[in-house]
Amino acid sequence: MRLRILLVAIAICLPPPAGAQTAPMDCTVGPIIKTFGGSKWVVNSCSDGRTVVLMAMNDSPAFPCFIKMEPATEGYNINGRGKGDKQATNAAMDELAALSVADIEGMIDETKQLQKLK
Repeated sequence: MRLRILLVAIAICLPPPAGAQTAPMDCTVGPIIKTFGGSKWVVNSCSDGRTVVLMAMNDSPAFPCFIKMEPATEGYNINGRGKGDKQATNAAMDELAALSVADIEGMIDETKQLQKLK
């Protein structure tokens, strides 16, 4: 019984395997400026080469808002957060949701090309 308690205590106290811990993703590749839903967005891709982060520009009706597009089993998940005009934000998210995977990959390639010029 004591051995079982000791083993459980050790298992709880040990840190999770290194693969289970994930570092924050770096999303500084770019930026490029794109228009979605009638608002201008600063677009950066992330270090995984598949995730995109969009931030509404200051003069945009959607400001302040950011949208994250991350790969899913089928296509991309699109999540937004902010206090900008909901109609402008929803219009941008609808336009982004209509993009194909190839369109999103093209946008990521654009951010990478700009990064190469720096």
